[in-house]
Amino acid sequence: MSPIGYVVTEYARPQQAPPQATLAYGDQGRVVLYDPYAAGLDGIAEGWYVWLLTWLHDQTDEETAPLQVVPRGWEKSGRTTGVYATRTPNRHNRIGLSLVRVREVKGNVLHFDGVDLVNGTPVLDIKPYSPTSDTPPENE
Repeated sequence: MSPIGYVVTEYARPQQAPPQATLAYGDQGRVVLYDPYAAGLDGIAEGWYVWLLTWLHDQTDEETAPLQVVPRGWEKSGRTTGVYATRTPNRHNRIGLSLVRVREVKGNVLHFDGVDLVNGTPVLDIKPYSPTSDTPPENE
């Protein structure tokens, strides 16, 4: 896998960034695509929601090792749960998934609301959010 671009945000460290993009639509960021991939932004419009698939490059091996974690908000209880039952970014495969709202597209830059990534995070892919495909069916 090779990155198609990178994220520009105000956050230098993961501890500074909000835990989820959907909790931070007041924060703004940008995805800067490398020139060979810029044409792929054609058709993305203001107001769309898109998934950013990223590589969480700033984690250490120690942070990605545990299969049992204490989720955010559970620190006082000390209770643990399996890493795959949480949204923690500390995972064995450092793939990040963020749902952001498009502000505008200018050339090779996608401006967005909803930042939960640090500056320089490599972007692997961008996919449009689809209510039909991304929302589970009810009453099944």
